[in-house]
Amino acid sequence: MKALIALVTICGRLALAQPMPANTTLKAILADEIERDKREKIPELVLAMGLKSGSTVGDLGTGYGYYAARFAKVVGPKGRIYAEEIDKPLLNKVRQRMASQNITNVTLVLGAPDDPKFPTGTLDAIIIADVYHELDHPEAILNHVKQSLKPGGTVLIIDYLKPALLERSRTDQARDHNIAPRLVENDLKKSGFTIGTVIDPYATGYDGIPMFYVLATAK
Repeated sequence: MKALIALVTICGRLALAQPMPANTTLKAILADEIERDKREKIPELVLAMGLKSGSTVGDLGTGYGYYAARFAKVVGPKGRIYAEEIDKPLLNKVRQRMASQNITNVTLVLGAPDDPKFPTGTLDAIIIADVYHELDHPEAILNHVKQSLKPGGTVLIIDYLKPALLERSRTDQARDHNIAPRLVENDLKKSGFTIGTVIDPYATGYDGIPMFYVLATAK
């Protein structure tokens, strides 16, 4: 199946999170993720974020719960995944997905465009994948992310950048649903994070667009 990028718009945050329309079936979602697994590097992400049995993880802009479902297996019954979305119908789809897969260690969180509403001082790590370039309030989001992390906790931001947009303005990049790694790094530094690892390119995403990741630590 040829992937079609769906744009889910609600309350000011546009989430480029899934390759199919938001009303797709769970069967289609899981079938598409078989192809997605060939592009993603889940073991490397788990290692980078330091996830293990008992870890508590936030998935900001969870989409259909791709990362949440996979990380839930890593952290096990003693761990917890907080899967956040601002789109209530999409969050209900995630609820159905977790129930169908008998995943019981995922807590669903209905966030806001400027606040993911994660619990304070609780999370070991947070992933923001395919979402950051669409945030209308990145500073506010990062401040809340920092408050949600334990001291020394990590945030991993994964996003896209077409090479042709590298020298374009942030506005131009956002218009094309992209963002440069340097802009993500600058935002993180301004919010008091310490940049750890930057991998660019990290992998090839939908439609062959290069992906990158930025790993940072809360002071």
